[in-house]
Amino acid sequence: MRGKEKLFDIAEQILRATKADGAEALIFAEDSYLTRYANSEIHQNMAVTDVNIGVRIRLGKRTGIAWTNRDDRDSLLDLVRTAESLASQMPEDPDLPEIYGPVELDEIEGACVEDTANLSPEKRAEAVSKVIEILNPFKAFGVYSSGVSEVVYVNTRGTRCYHRVTDAHLSVNAMGDGGSGWAQASSRDARSIDPEKVARRARRKAELSVDPIDVEPGEYTVILEELAFSTLLAFMGFMGFSAKSYQEGRSFLMGKLGEKVFSERLTIYDDPLDVRGFPVGFDFEGVPKKKLLLVDKGVPKSLVYDLKTAAREGKESTGHALMPFHSFPFPGHMAVEPGDLSIDEMIRSTERGILVTRFHYTNVVEPRAFVLTGMTRDGTFLIENGALVKGIKNLRFTDSMLDALSSISAISRDLSLVAETSWYGHRFPRGFLVPAIKLERFNFTGKTEF
Repeated sequence: MRGKEKLFDIAEQILRATKADGAEALIFAEDSYLTRYANSEIHQNMAVTDVNIGVRIRLGKRTGIAWTNRDDRDSLLDLVRTAESLASQMPEDPDLPEIYGPVELDEIEGACVEDTANLSPEKRAEAVSKVIEILNPFKAFGVYSSGVSEVVYVNTRGTRCYHRVTDAHLSVNAMGDGGSGWAQASSRDARSIDPEKVARRARRKAELSVDPIDVEPGEYTVILEELAFSTLLAFMGFMGFSAKSYQEGRSFLMGKLGEKVFSERLTIYDDPLDVRGFPVGFDFEGVPKKKLLLVDKGVPKSLVYDLKTAAREGKESTGHALMPFHSFPFPGHMAVEPGDLSIDEMIRSTERGILVTRFHYTNVVEPRAFVLTGMTRDGTFLIENGALVKGIKNLRFTDSMLDALSSISAISRDLSLVAETSWYGHRFPRGFLVPAIKLERFNFTGKTEF
């Protein structure tokens, strides 16, 4: 880790180097570590220490953005000059909001766990070895990633923000002849990830998936485990609750805010301060974050805003600027209010249905109707008479999630932190606190041969 003072010094050098009308510096620093395994063998260990330094320069209503990963004085001066040159050539942006500030925000207590920041490759290899042993004779595939991230945001209106957070992620894919099973776990604290528990869950799914049977497409009662439901939540976030989607007429919530859209069992918050996830106190424009009610008993209550989308409506930003220096607000810390059943109880209450572990290749068909399509993967099972009876070949779904999520009949009492286990670009963890859900109606439109 570079530390708060070092990163603030870099940011202040950037601001002192320009005479522009306004400037913002955003810095991501990371120490990232990854152990990757395939065919029950560790085949890659890597460590990355990097810094990404960005600046946005304002010349009136014009802006210029530049990035570097070099922090010496000459490189920082070149960075500023590049951004100034770009700003001078850009068209004016009539919707450009004022820079936010002044405010000073520090890291959230407990967000950084030293044991995670210092997790050794030997510890990760030890965990992977347990996974491989438990999965045998199934082949083991996956990653164990850990790291620490630091973020600094500083601007010419006196805003100074610093954040530090750790994250660890273990993914396990058990694969054999005709069957596969997936499980994963994420946490700020690597000590809370139990590799044996994750491996046993993946193995159970793989065992039940061997020699899967055909099931005809159609409408089914479906239990979506946490991973599958988290995919729907992510699409809900940018297709529905993002103020940009709403202002551009693409949101499925057009004309529906304050009306009952989903099942009354569904309540969703965006809670970036919840230490069960990966907490953060500010967004990438330096705006403080806070807990926000998105859905109350099936009724959408709020959109999420960054500075630009908020200014268009004369509102205040909710602290949801997502991409650095780009206008696209997104609720990245969604938490669903739990129900009162276990997944086993949900299965026992199902006469005939399908359990889905996760989706992949999910895409938008019709944004205004919230129609998605995608495939099941790594554990799709037939439920009959209250029991999982057999793995089934993967299915394609195409359905309006407005219809599907209005048919929720049960929500699990346990929540899981679901996050990406690896990613491209700089390290900055986000995750949803997600239950499993039971839907009385979910439409499958195609089947596969595997």
